[in-house]
Amino acid sequence: MTEMKIVDCRGLACPQPVIDTKAALAGATAPILVIVDDQGSCTNVKRFAESQGGRVSVEQQGDEFHLTIEPGHGAPAAETPPIVCETTSAKNTVVYVSSEGMGRGDEELGATLMAAFLDTLSQFKGEISHAIFVNAGAKLATEGSPVLEQLRQLDQVGVQVLVCGTCLNHFDIKDRLAVGGVSNMYAIIDTLSKAGRIIRP
Repeated sequence: MTEMKIVDCRGLACPQPVIDTKAALAGATAPILVIVDDQGSCTNVKRFAESQGGRVSVEQQGDEFHLTIEPGHGAPAAETPPIVCETTSAKNTVVYVSSEGMGRGDEELGATLMAAFLDTLSQFKGEISHAIFVNAGAKLATEGSPVLEQLRQLDQVGVQVLVCGTCLNHFDIKDRLAVGGVSNMYAIIDTLSKAGRIIRP
């Protein structure tokens, strides 16, 4: 029996969940599972999948919506329904970390403050969309980092962790990345340009 394909769209801003669903449905014959953590994205994905002849069932699990899409249950609609993106979504705050510590002065204190800052971020589930780590901040996402558990918590609540690939290469620690994904300058600028707010610790 073929394992159901999972399309994890948690933390992705509109219209990316629909774009990812469209790619997954292209040529699909078996059911797929799409996971989103936003009501608007759930509505958009469901409408799109149904317009493509898919049968959709939705199950809410906490703050997440699990959409099981069975393709091939009807002819695609003549027109694809419009994607409605909320312009004032609560989940559009981006955290930008460019150092290993928080603030200037005592390094030990800075490291303590950074750990507390990242630990507290997970309590703002639904507001933080991305956490970007550049320069020395990239070291925080690697093996041996004192805040690795805090970053894993962020990842688990749907925050997309982006780590600068150039920075990882500069410090020769790319093979030690333990949480998040390797990103590039285009993706970083694109994310920052779409942010409603940017927090720099």
